[in-house]
Order: sequence, then structure tokens, then C-alpha cells
Amino acid sequence: MAAAKTRRKGMPLDPEGHYKILKVSPEAGADEVRLAYAMAKQNASGPYLQKLEAAYEALKDPKRREAYDGEGVPEGTPILKNPITLVVAIAILIGAIAFLWVPDIRMRSRKFEAGQTLVKMGTSRPFGKVIQVDRSHQFNAGPAMTGYLVELAENGRRVWLPAIDLQATCETR
Repeated sequence: MAAAKTRRKGMPLDPEGHYKILKVSPEAGADEVRLAYAMAKQNASGPYLQKLEAAYEALKDPKRREAYDGEGVPEGTPILKNPITLVVAIAILIGAIAFLWVPDIRMRSRKFEAGQTLVKMGTSRPFGKVIQVDRSHQFNAGPAMTGYLVELAENGRRVWLPAIDLQATCETR
């Protein structure tokens, strides 16, 4: 048998798992492959028998076996063949999405009511007091959105602020 493409300590690749199905090593001779097939076939049925026969067909002929050993992993073979790997990949993806979006969702769900005192997040410095809430306030000819009339703590001025700005920077005390 000519030298085949190898991986890990000189072992031929086994892309279809034929050596594993027949329970023989890649160095097994033709007689050993034939004997392993005969023994395994006695108790085989259904889909396993079909896999067993396909494995024997690929390994019994020296030329076909050499071609099989030299194939390597066929193109188009999915990287995530193992279902556990796929589940882990999906779990990591969901975790990443949750990590990125949950703070934004929590921020947007923050609602303020008239009379509440606002403080800057992180510093806890006073920001102002909510005087009025308008669920459809018009800001600079843009779309109507929730706005808060806030009396600023630093100078007592009253200004209308979009909900998204307050939700991102303030919390109630």
C-alpha cells in the first residue's frame, strides 16, 4: 500500500469511520479486515449492516482502500457535525446576544413618573425632578415620543428631555 495522507502520529484519515465500524486499525491487513467483517456481520442488521457493508467494500480492495486513506476530510463536510458542539455554539450565541441586549432592554423599560427625583447613574449626583410626563411630546419636528419635563437641580431651569436620554443616564432616588 502506498503512503497515504496522514494525521496524528502517522495514522490515515478515516473520514467515513470505516475502520471504526469494522473495529480494526488502519494498519490491519486484508485478512484481518475480512475476519472483522465476517464476525461483525453475524450480529448486524438494518442501518448498521449497511454501514458495515459500505466499510468492507471500501477497505477490502487495496486500490479502493488506498484511495479512501488518501481522501482526508471531504470538502463540504460540516465543521459542527457533533450535535453537542452545535448546541454549545447556539448557547454561546444566545449568551452573547443576552449580554449585549439585556442592559439596553432594562434601560428602555425604566419609566419615570411626575414627582420623582432623578440622579445621575454611576455618580449619584442630583440631576433634577420630573415635573410632567407627556407620552406623545413633539421634539424638533421629529416623531412624537415620550418626553419628560424636568426641573434641573443645578439651575432650576425646566427643560423637556426625551425618554431615551433620561433612561440612559438617570435613575430615581
